[in-house]
Amino acid sequence: MGCIAYISANGKELHLATLQHHKRNGIWNLHLHADPALAEQIIRIFKGRELANLSWNPSGLELVVADVYGRLAICTIFIAINRLIVSKVWMNDPENYMNALVGSVWLNVKKVVPLYRSAERQDGQWNYTVTQQEMKGPYNPWAVKTPLSAMVVVSRGGSVRLAYQGQDNQWQDVRCEIDDLSTSNDLLTHAALCPDRGDSLLLTVHTAGKQLRLYRATIDWQQSTGKDQIASGPKISFQHLETIDACCPMLDYTTQNQETYILPSSEAQLSHLELLPQAADPRSKESASPTILATFSYLPNQYSVTGVREQSYTILSRWVMRNVESTLHTVFGSLTSKKSNSPVRIKESAALVRLQDVRIDHVAIDLQQILLSSTIAVAYSDGSVDFRDRFTMQNMAIDEEPDKTTSLIQVGFGFQDTDPCLNIALSPNTCVKAFLGHEHQPRMGNVQPVIRDIDIQDNIFTEKTTAAFVLHNAMAGFNNNNNDDLLLTMQDYMTHLPNDESLAQRNKMERDFLRDLYRTLSVNLDQSTDPQSDKLLRYPMLQRCLSLQAALGNRSEKEPRSVISKVAWVMMNLRMIALTFAFAFAKSGNAPEGSSELSKPEIMHAMIGLARWSMTLTDYIVDQLFELNRYIDPDQGFQMNVIRERTRTTRSPALLLLLTSTARTFLRYNCRGLRGLSTLSSTHLDQQHPHSHPSALLPSSHALSEIFSNAYLPPRALESLFLETDSLVKHAYAAAQPTISEQRQQALEREMLVSGEVPEVLWGVVERVVGKGGLLERVGEREGVSEGELFFGEFEELGLDEDRRTREWWARRTVDEVRKIVLSERPADGVETGPSDGKGMLRLRTCSRCGAVMEDLLPVRGASGWMMNLQRTCFCGGFWMV
Repeated sequence: MGCIAYISANGKELHLATLQHHKRNGIWNLHLHADPALAEQIIRIFKGRELANLSWNPSGLELVVADVYGRLAICTIFIAINRLIVSKVWMNDPENYMNALVGSVWLNVKKVVPLYRSAERQDGQWNYTVTQQEMKGPYNPWAVKTPLSAMVVVSRGGSVRLAYQGQDNQWQDVRCEIDDLSTSNDLLTHAALCPDRGDSLLLTVHTAGKQLRLYRATIDWQQSTGKDQIASGPKISFQHLETIDACCPMLDYTTQNQETYILPSSEAQLSHLELLPQAADPRSKESASPTILATFSYLPNQYSVTGVREQSYTILSRWVMRNVESTLHTVFGSLTSKKSNSPVRIKESAALVRLQDVRIDHVAIDLQQILLSSTIAVAYSDGSVDFRDRFTMQNMAIDEEPDKTTSLIQVGFGFQDTDPCLNIALSPNTCVKAFLGHEHQPRMGNVQPVIRDIDIQDNIFTEKTTAAFVLHNAMAGFNNNNNDDLLLTMQDYMTHLPNDESLAQRNKMERDFLRDLYRTLSVNLDQSTDPQSDKLLRYPMLQRCLSLQAALGNRSEKEPRSVISKVAWVMMNLRMIALTFAFAFAKSGNAPEGSSELSKPEIMHAMIGLARWSMTLTDYIVDQLFELNRYIDPDQGFQMNVIRERTRTTRSPALLLLLTSTARTFLRYNCRGLRGLSTLSSTHLDQQHPHSHPSALLPSSHALSEIFSNAYLPPRALESLFLETDSLVKHAYAAAQPTISEQRQQALEREMLVSGEVPEVLWGVVERVVGKGGLLERVGEREGVSEGELFFGEFEELGLDEDRRTREWWARRTVDEVRKIVLSERPADGVETGPSDGKGMLRLRTCSRCGAVMEDLLPVRGASGWMMNLQRTCFCGGFWMV
C-alpha cells in the first residue's frame, strides 16, 4: 500500500507517514500524520510499555504491533491509508521478556503472480518475457472468497504462535513449543521463517549458545468436514532437520595498514537472520534452494585509546539447504526374501551446505527480499542501499547490452543520498527509501542514475530506462502493489533531462512508456468493432494505465496539462460514474420486485452531482466540436491540418474523447444511465399527487429534472450522436481493410490515446462529424442547439481549461471530486460557506497521487456497501489520506 509505520522517539507511540504528491508545485514528499487518538489508544493497550516490532501483512492493509514483552495488537487501515483502527488485541500474556518476539512471518495469499524476467528489443519493439509463479503456502484455508490474514510469530522462550482470521473474520490463535528449554543457552536470539511446501514452513533459529537450528513446521488446520463435526483448531508440529553448532563467520581478516586495523571476524555479532525460500531466478531458468542468510556486524569502540582506527564491517554468511537421500549398503538387500542389488532407501533428510562468506565495509541495519526473493536489498547505517544477487551475494551488475534490460538497478539506478540513519524501509517497488535519522523524523529519497560515465542524454540509456519502468509497473499492476514510488522516480528522471531537448525527449519517453504498458498489461483499447463496456469496467489494469497517463502529463498547477492527460483524466471519471450507474440501477437485495437501488433516497441524492457533471461534460464536448466547426473556412473546404493545429493550441480533449473508442464506449454507457435517471425523475414527479405526503425521492427528482431540462442536448440526442459516430468509425476501419488488419487497428487506437494524434484513417470521420453540413450540425439543428449559448456555457467545474475563470472557480471552492458536489465556497468577501464538522472545518480526504479531495464520510449502518466500496479509493486509483 505504501504506508510507513514507525515508533516514536519515546518508544511508546505509533506514527504513520505516506508518500504524497502536491499538485500545486508538483513535489513529492512524506506526509507525516500524527493521530493523537491512535497514539493514546496504543499507550493504553500496552500500558505504557515500549514497542519493539512492527510488520505489515502482504497486502499492506493490516499491521501487527508488538511490545517488548511480545504482546500483540492488530491494526487495520480504515478507508484512508494513514488511518488505523485496532481490530484485535492479545493482552493476556504476562510481562515476561521470555515472550519477546525474535521472528515473524505473514502467510502468503494463494494466488498466481507474474515474474517478468527481462525486456528484449527485437525489430525496434521491446518484448517483455513473463512467466507465472504460484505463491507458496501454507495459506489461510478460510481465505477463499475474502482475503483473510494469518501470521506466525516466535518468542525468545521458543514458543510459536499462529494468529489467524477464521470464517467469521475474527482473530484467533494457537500456541505450541519448538523444544524444551534445558539451559539458558537454548534461549532464542533470532528466528526466521519462510514458505516451504504444502502446509509447512521452514523455521531457523539462533540460540544464545550460538547454535543455528533448522526445523520444518507443519500446520494442520483441522477443518471440519461435516455439519456435525467441529474443528478443534489448528495444530503445529515440528521436525528437526539440522543443527550448526558454531554459527559465526568463517572469514578472518588480519590485514593491517597505517590507518586501519580489521579485527578478526569472531568479533562480529549476529544482527539479522533471514530465511530465503526456494525461488526462481528472473534472469535464468535456474531455481535457488532455501537459504539461511545470517548478517554479522561489527561496530568499533569509539572510546578506544590504542590510537588505531578500527574499521566497521558486515559479514554475510550463508547456508544452503540440500535434501539428502540416505541409503543402506547393497548387502542389506540380501537379507530380505527378495534379494536385490539396489540400495535400500531410508527417510529423506536435510543438510545445510555452507557457502563462501561475503564481507562488506559497512554496517548493515536491514535486509529486504525483493523480486520474489531473487534479489536482496541491503541497507546500511550510513544511509546507503545496495542490491545483491541472491546466488552470489555480489552487487547487481550493470547490464551493458543495448537491447536488453531487467530492472532499473541493472540499467544504472541507485540511491545517491547517504545520510546516517537508524532504520531504512523500502517502498513496494524499491524505488523510494524512507529512513529515520538521529532526529527520529522520517525522510525519503528515490533512485536516480548513479553511474558517472552514463550520459543521461544518451537515447539508448533513456530507452532502456523506459523499458525498465514498464517492467516494474507491469509487476506492480499484476501484484496489486502501489506504484506511486515508480511514478515519482519517472517524473524525477524526466525532470533532469537536458533543457535543450527535455520537452521532446520527455514526450517521446512518455509515449513509449504508455504504449508498451498498455500492450504489456493486455489492455484492449479497440472498442470500435465490438464494444464491451462490462469488461472495461471490470478490468483494473485500464484504470492503472489511465492513472499513470493522467499523472505524467499533469505534474503541477504551474504547468499546462497535456491533452492526453486530460483525456485519461476524463476517462477515469467516466469509468467511476459508469460503475456507479451500474450498481445504482441493479436490483436491490431487499427492495420490492421491479425496483432498484435508486428507490433509496440517499442513492437518488448521490446521483445529482454525477448527473450534473456528466451533462456538463457532454455539453463541453459539443461546444468544443462546434468551435472546431467554426474554424473551417467554407471557401477552402475541410482541412485536417487546421483541425489538428487548433486542437494542439487549445489542448482540448473533446475530439479525442469522441474518436477514441474506449472513451466513446464510456460516454455511450453513461448516456444510457442518464437517460434512465431522466425517465425515473420524471416518473416520480408525475406520480406525486399534490395533496399527498411528499415522497422522500421528490427533492432529488426535482434536482435531476432541472439538470436535464437545462442541458443543451438531452441524453437521447447525445446517445444518438455517439452511436452515429460509432458507425462512421466502423465503416472507416472496414473500408481500410485489408491494409489495416485487426492487430493494426488496435495499435492505431492505442497510438491515438497515448499520442493525441488522430490517425489518417479517421480523418474522413472527423470531416463527416465536425465539417460543414456534417453530423454535428444536423444533430444541433434537430435539437435546436444554440451555438451562442454553448459559447457562453459555464464549464469551469470540469477543470479542463487553463483560463483565468477556471483557475478562480477552483481557487474559491472546495469540491468533492468523487461525488461531484461543492462542499464549501469562498466568495469575494472571504467568508466560507458550506458544511463543517461542527468546529468550523471540513473533514476531508486527499488523494495521495492526484490531490483530489472528497468529504471524509464514515460508513453508517444501513448504507449501501457498493457505494462505500467505490469511495474507498480515488477515481484515479490513488489512496486517500486524512
